[in-house]
Amino acid sequence: MTTNLTEEQLVEFRTILNDVKGGWAEIKALPRVLKTVQDENVELKSSLTKLRKEVLTLAQRTVQPIRKHEVVTHDCARYLAAIAYIGAEKYNKLSHLNSQHRDLILNKSAEVLGMELRTALTTTDIPMPIEFQSQVVELVWTYGDFRRNATPFPMGTGTVKLPKLKTSPAFGLIALSGNVPEKSPQIAFVTFSAEKSGGIVRIPSEIDADAIISVGQFVARYGAREMAKWEDTWGFLADGSGTYDAKSGVCKTADTLTFKIQPGAGNSRPSNLTLQNFRDLRAKVDQAAYNNAAYYMHRTMEALLVTYNTSTTVMPYKDSGPNGPTLDGFPIRWVGVLPVYDTTVHLNQYQAVFGDLTYWYLGERGSMRVDVSNDIYFATDEVGVRFLERFDPELMADQSNAVLQLSAS
Repeated sequence: MTTNLTEEQLVEFRTILNDVKGGWAEIKALPRVLKTVQDENVELKSSLTKLRKEVLTLAQRTVQPIRKHEVVTHDCARYLAAIAYIGAEKYNKLSHLNSQHRDLILNKSAEVLGMELRTALTTTDIPMPIEFQSQVVELVWTYGDFRRNATPFPMGTGTVKLPKLKTSPAFGLIALSGNVPEKSPQIAFVTFSAEKSGGIVRIPSEIDADAIISVGQFVARYGAREMAKWEDTWGFLADGSGTYDAKSGVCKTADTLTFKIQPGAGNSRPSNLTLQNFRDLRAKVDQAAYNNAAYYMHRTMEALLVTYNTSTTVMPYKDSGPNGPTLDGFPIRWVGVLPVYDTTVHLNQYQAVFGDLTYWYLGERGSMRVDVSNDIYFATDEVGVRFLERFDPELMADQSNAVLQLSAS
């Protein structure tokens, strides 16, 4: 057979055989190398899958802009609704649904919460992420007048003491070459004791899987409004009773410190208050508080304020401006929990406040908690979502606010 080959072909053939013999070890190792490549490919696919999940999780946690007519982002709304749905399942509130609809609700909720429905659920299994808690707190800030104007203060422990200046040292003239007298300010300590407050939002158990965002928005809005109202009530109207754990708010504290204006007998109706009463109120506040001072009263008091405008040139009350309504140039901030304007007798009622509310600190311990409460709405077949917060408002400068109080008789 070789006789049919030319000399050049024979040389080429021998060269190929020599190359094969020289690389035979590598050829034998080829299956092992191929197996290694396959394993590395599997590992690479696993890494890519893990990376995709991490990117997806990061995208879900990225704060999305809040759209018109919404109060929190879609992610936050889904999370709040998922807590409600999983809690409803725990208390057997989804038994009225067919299996397909129920599984859809639970699977969506589990996906949002990043959990698997294999073990018994407790409320501690689904803590609310910090970024979502902050959205609810910001919503409370939007609805709440006290939080919006006071100074939030994070408390590191359940009880915190902060020093405040009780008596300022008075500077004066010093004689030439004379001794400089010691000026020692007096310090008092303010104790913040975080008290637990909150309530429960009731949701009908007839919930639908497609309404998860709507349910979440409802829970966020309702819970934030109620928490804001309670903060305002405590901050402005706490009267030192057991209802407020013996703590006093802006009005009662100013009254106790005698920084108040109270008209004489027979002026126990809001309609009896005069422009001079509001002007006298400003004299009760330290001048240092004037830079950020404002009036605080219920929006219905506008019916009284407009009567102080006696002509087109004498208009102490202005209903609009760059920063809203003003009285004698000082801003007016409407507060929903303060008493309304009417012509009825209200003995000793606190009607308005003047001063700088930033000297009131809103001590906050931890962040707001949102979870599913116990099955307390058995009779009405509803689900309860509980909002809890620990806070304590305290005054850090005595003469920063004054209160206008109706007469005692």
